Amino acid sequence: MNIKRHITTFFTMLALLSISLFAASCSDDNNDEGNRSGNSIEINGTEYNLSWFVSMVGSWNETLESGEFTISVDVEHNDIIDVEYYSFRFEKSSYPAVGDDFAQMNLTLEPLNSDDSIWDNDYTYTSGKAVVTNTNPDESEITIAFDNLTMSKDGYAYSFNGTVTLPFEFDEYEGIQPEPEGY
Repeated sequence: MNIKRHITTFFTMLALLSISLFAASCSDDNNDEGNRSGNSIEINGTEYNLSWFVSMVGSWNETLESGEFTISVDVEHNDIIDVEYYSFRFEKSSYPAVGDDFAQMNLTLEPLNSDDSIWDNDYTYTSGKAVVTNTNPDESEITIAFDNLTMSKDGYAYSFNGTVTLPFEFDEYEGIQPEPEGY
């Protein structure tokens, strides 16, 4: 892994930690507005709600022909809500479309949570599926159905099951025009 990616990952983690601590301080609100209704995922056999307070917007890069999306989940530790992140990267020559299986796109996973170090964290595809079931450029969302998607590294594995709707930026999506130059 190159030094630029290490630096980027470090500062991303620092920013996420700061935001997570702020979000955790609001955990005693005792309401369900913090979670998207019905938006949860099973990771290694445990059901987690997607975090509403802190989420990272996925995207696709035309120049690099690759993209990323992140699952942010709320995890309770000693009556404090913490946020853990599972950042996926994929390779594709165009925006994700309905029916695409990310598992077939050189998919990697970088868990950004307390269980793993922040350096050299790439887990690789082992088995299962992660299929795009809906794209909504107007709402900047993508829906992905995980079917026993397993990502592994050095004898450790993460398994994902369930359907989630995640933030995903479609700025250059067909029909959305860029601003004219000079603005």
